[in-house]
Order: sequence, then structure tokens, then C-alpha cells
Amino acid sequence: MVQRVATVAFEGIEARAVDVQVQVAPGLPAFNVVGLPDKAVSEARERVRAALVASGLALPARRITVNLAPADLPKEGSHYDLPIALGLMAAIGAIPSDALSGFAVLGELGLDGSIAAVAGVLPAAIGANARGEGLICPAACGPEAAWASPEMEIVAAASLIQLANHFRGTQVLARPQPKIREIDGALVDLKDIKGQESAKRALEVAAAGGHNLLMVGPPGAGKSMLAARLPTILPPLTPAELLEVSMIASSRARSRAARSPIAVRSARRIIPPACRRWSAADCARGRAKSRSPITACSSSTSCPSSSRRCSIRCASRSRSVRSPSPGRTIA
Repeated sequence: MVQRVATVAFEGIEARAVDVQVQVAPGLPAFNVVGLPDKAVSEARERVRAALVASGLALPARRITVNLAPADLPKEGSHYDLPIALGLMAAIGAIPSDALSGFAVLGELGLDGSIAAVAGVLPAAIGANARGEGLICPAACGPEAAWASPEMEIVAAASLIQLANHFRGTQVLARPQPKIREIDGALVDLKDIKGQESAKRALEVAAAGGHNLLMVGPPGAGKSMLAARLPTILPPLTPAELLEVSMIASSRARSRAARSPIAVRSARRIIPPACRRWSAADCARGRAKSRSPITACSSSTSCPSSSRRCSIRCASRSRSVRSPSPGRTIA
């Protein structure tokens, strides 16, 4: 019998549905995770094993296979720990087999059975609500998930034991309430600025009418000082506006992570070394010297898939650069 648990895979801030299929079958003891998992997902086997042991359960001495469908979609992140663990618990009878139907699950497990917070709970909750599903998430992420919909069923637990007791009916977990993160320290206020009455009046007009505001001036004129005090005269954000701001902040954080030096170095490894030897400027100089068409390897898109063919092409380009121009005569 195959136990199914719904979860998500992230593409930017979009949450795509993923079906976690858990099968416990006769055979030699093994624990395999398939479906294009990355290193973090593959390591979920050890975290799930340790968390179940800490919760008083043990994996059966049978062949366990976990498939993350669709199998052609890359799976990244540690939020697959909880759906895999709950699927195993349902497969061995630790929780009712139908308890997870209608829920999307995500969360990272600790070795002691605790459920740690993960990123992307809000997009996952929005996607689950659009599909008519509830959400099972870490307790620390419950207030964030509650912003998706007031009617959505959300189960936020701090450990696997709490989830097992909730599904058995011995410890019912209350639905978390939406919460706004409190800002540390006192906010700056517009009344602290002395002078600049025209600039302050412009801020008040823009805040009252919902207009755009463009600040132009030399460094030190007070643009940042005024901009930092603009939120203090704005009305409180509505839930829809808070949700939009959170989504924009999440998108910017992911884009900054994609532009990190580590990501750039990882992307450079895709280009074969023979292709990185010649830049676009080198190709232009070579074309000007030889006055003949040159095939250059300056990026992974313009090179063949085989590194050997790239090396041959780059070598032929080098010979054509060293060839004499048509106007000279070799003695």
C-alpha cells in the first residue's frame, strides 16, 4: 500500500504541488528517496529516522521507498522532512491513514523530534488554500500561514508527538492567529524634524492622497531622513497590503540569494574551462587581426555539449588568430 502526503516545491515564490508517496514493502531493509531530490532532501532520511526514534517509534526492517512526484521537478530544501515522516507514521499505523488527506505539509525535523521553522510557508499556504486544502506546518510558522485565509484549516505543531496526539484526538491544537512582527525599538517620527516645512507638507499630501513621491537632492539634504519617517503618518496596512508586502520581501530575499557570490561561482562551473579561456573581447580582437570569420566559445550556450569539441573549436580559433593577414607574404 502506498501512503500519499501533499507538499509543495518552490519556484521563486510560487508553490507547486508535490505528491509524497511512501511505500513500505517486503525486502532487504533500505530507505530510498527518489524524484530528483537535492542533497538536503536526500539527508532527510537520517533526520526522519532519528526524529521517529526520539518520538518512541522505529522504522520497520523493510524496504522503504519515498517518491516525490512529479519526478521531473527538482526538489530543494529541508521542508520535505515532515511530509516524509508523517507518511511513514501513517504507513506503519502510528496515525490514522486518512488523517493527512486534504492537508499540505511542510516542516524541518530535528533529531529530537521537534519541528523547526522553514521558509516559504506563506506562499505554500496561499497555494494550498487555492487548491482547497489545509496546511500542517511548524508552530513558529503558524501565525504567518494564518494570513492566507481566515477560513483555512491550519495545524501548527512543535513536535511529531503533538501531531500524533492531535490526530488521535488526545491533544487538539488550536488554529493559530495572524500576527504582525513587532519592530524592535521606537519608530522615528516626522515631528522630530525641525524646519523643511515644504518637504514635510509634500509628505503629508502624498500620504493623504496615496500619491507617488520622488525625492531629488544632493547627499545630506535629508531624503533618507524624510523617507524613514513617512510610514509614521500612513494609515495601518490592510491584511491584503500586508500580504503583498510580505510576498515582495520574500521575492527580493530569494533574488538576493540567487545573486550571491556562491551562486555565481556555482553557475561558472557549468561553463567548461576551455570555453572560459576566450572572452568576447578576445574574440573581437582576434577577428580584427585575422579578418576571417572565427567561431568563439565564450559561454555555455554557444558551445557544444562536449568539452572535447569545445577544446578543438577553441584551438582552431587560436590557430586562425595567429595566421598572417592576407596582405602579407611569407618568405
